[in-house]
Amino acid sequence: MINVTAGHPFSEELLSHTQYKRLSGLINKVCYKLSSYQKDKVANNCSHNITSYADYCLTTPEIEAEMQEVVQLVLHNSNDDIHSDIKQTFLTIAKSFYYAAYCDHGTINFHIAKVLFDRVV
Repeated sequence: MINVTAGHPFSEELLSHTQYKRLSGLINKVCYKLSSYQKDKVANNCSHNITSYADYCLTTPEIEAEMQEVVQLVLHNSNDDIHSDIKQTFLTIAKSFYYAAYCDHGTINFHIAKVLFDRVV
């Protein structure tokens, strides 16, 4: 289970907030599916198009629908929302798992090297 407070005080009120509980549960589900997808992809040499073995691997549309729900919950603003920093932290976690699940290690290492070592002009 992921617990995210984005530097805000850790309180029972925050943990019992309806939106926090919804985001936390959804992020946990999405990250678990992405992790399973990544493991299955590696174990079966699966490509990005997983329709040929949909009975074995989690389907991309399933993960995509839940990722869209995460984005909608994070971007939706109302008066009783949790702090936007907390919502953005949830989204950052989901994007990190998504990136790791869909990109191979070489691509990730290349992107890290570009960020760390290439000059910005």
